[in-house]
Amino acid sequence: MPRIDRISALHDDLLLNILSLVPTKDAVTTMVLSKRWGSVWTMVPKLEYEDTSKEGGTSVWRLVDKYLLLHKAPVLESFHIQAKRQFTDNADVGKCVSYAVDHNVRELSFIIIPPLIFPIQPEFLLLPSNFYTSKTLVNLTLSCSALVVDVPSQACLPLLQTLVLLKVVFKDESSHVRLLANCPALSNLRVNRNSCDNVKIFIVKVPSLKSFTYMQLDFMPLVLDSPGLRHLSIYDHEDLGSIQNMPHLDTAYVSHLVSQPNDKFLRSFSSVRNLHLRLMNVACCSAATFSRLMKFKLHFVGPANPELITGCSEFCSLEPLMIFLHNSPILKELTISYGVYNYWEDLPLSWNQQSSVPGCLSSHLEIFVWERFGGIRIQERECVEYILANSKRLKTATVLPLCYYNLEKKEEMVEDIKSMYRISPASQLITHSDSANPGRPTT
Repeated sequence: MPRIDRISALHDDLLLNILSLVPTKDAVTTMVLSKRWGSVWTMVPKLEYEDTSKEGGTSVWRLVDKYLLLHKAPVLESFHIQAKRQFTDNADVGKCVSYAVDHNVRELSFIIIPPLIFPIQPEFLLLPSNFYTSKTLVNLTLSCSALVVDVPSQACLPLLQTLVLLKVVFKDESSHVRLLANCPALSNLRVNRNSCDNVKIFIVKVPSLKSFTYMQLDFMPLVLDSPGLRHLSIYDHEDLGSIQNMPHLDTAYVSHLVSQPNDKFLRSFSSVRNLHLRLMNVACCSAATFSRLMKFKLHFVGPANPELITGCSEFCSLEPLMIFLHNSPILKELTISYGVYNYWEDLPLSWNQQSSVPGCLSSHLEIFVWERFGGIRIQERECVEYILANSKRLKTATVLPLCYYNLEKKEEMVEDIKSMYRISPASQLITHSDSANPGRPTT
């Protein structure tokens, strides 16, 4: 029975939709399926190239150069290039980006991952001049440690909404400022700093910005003044710099792993509703009042070197947490996670009985979680017992013991937790996190 070419009967629009779902290299190889595929793929509005070839394979840049000569679509919705091997020269980059901009690209992703050993690449790469005046670009991702962002004075990206800058280099201290200033519609920004990116102080003053993610590991301060922010994530191991008040902030994640944090930075988060702090020292938690805060997680990360904590009792203090609860009157969810090491069990834990009960415990707290509960130090137990005994509206309390290496000791801790008095009679107590052997909630 002769084979029937059912593909040829499909409408061109349907074929284009199908080809848009696969990488361009795969779309081109489908030409063997039918004569119609040979010309249809050239009209696909989405181009995607990824270099996964091994040593000696065809370079992604040769494929791109070949396919761009055959491509006929008048408009590009998206253009994505990810190369895991070295690029050849600056012309490769300029040709690809210029082509995308000239075809009214809306989404551009340019990711170069250099070899880990003896990378062969030019000293720097420059984007073509027409890139900085694209009138159609909406989403942009640039990831390349050799890419120099040189923003001209006449730059303007009027429709750009999402910008991702990973390990890029800026021509000078003001290049990133000019770039952000000429993106009037920018609402989502992600920056992963390059330690040699030519910028000492990274300044973000974008009135339209709604979401911002910032990561840096070296001493490179951040100046943030975007009052419209609603979502903020900061990964910082040195200096948070200057963060202005953010009155509309809904969620914030802050990882600030320094032994002596400056408590001023938390005052900028006073209006946040959902806050997750990852700290090495919790002393700064008592620095501000959080009138709108409803959900809070404190992830306490102790130093890996025990010599760093000798004589530093403030690392292990629970008193700032109690002050924090006093300063968060409508808190509904509280999670405490202790990512500490075994030798911390021998350190004293500062805890004093509170003279007055925080208002959030009396009237609002509904969910309480204590992860990695040690239970060995009496102060830690007293803190958990205090929260259970004073949280009148508590619905769920989850206390997860840390003693995974000693099942007998763990069971003793579970029984001790169950014996704690809970003022909320309807609350459920959960003491197991293993889904294979879940603990039955007790009331």
